[in-house]
Amino acid sequence: MKNLRSLTNTDKAKLLHELFPDEIPHLLDRITEVCAELQSNQEEHHKTWDFGLMSFDMWLNLSQQVRERIAKYRSTMVKSSKVFSDQLFGSFDYTVIFVNDRVVKYAQHNSKDEKFKLAVALLFHA
Repeated sequence: MKNLRSLTNTDKAKLLHELFPDEIPHLLDRITEVCAELQSNQEEHHKTWDFGLMSFDMWLNLSQQVRERIAKYRSTMVKSSKVFSDQLFGSFDYTVIFVNDRVVKYAQHNSKDEKFKLAVALLFHA
C-alpha cells in the first residue's frame, strides 16, 4: 500500500469504500439529495453564495454532473469500490472538488459511524 501522502483521491475513495461499504449507499443518497436541493433552490443559493473558489453556477453544474453519474452507476458504485472511486474521484475535472466536499460534510453531519468520520478526516483532510 502507498503511504498516505502518495494516495490519490481515487485511491482514498477506493480505500474508504473498502473499509466502510455499508456507508456508501447512505453517502450516495445524501449527495443526490444535496444535488437536488441545489437545483430546486437555485435562487436562494445565488443570494447567499460565498465560496470564493467558484461561482454558484459552476458549483451547480458540478452537482448536476455528479448527480448524473450517481444515477447512471449507483448500483455498481455500491458494490464496487473501483467503480465508486473511478466515477466520482477519478475524473480529471472539477467534479472531484464537489464530491470531496460532500464526503467531508456527510461525515461531519450525517454519518453515525465514528470510525468512518475519523477515516474521512484522515484521508480527505490530509
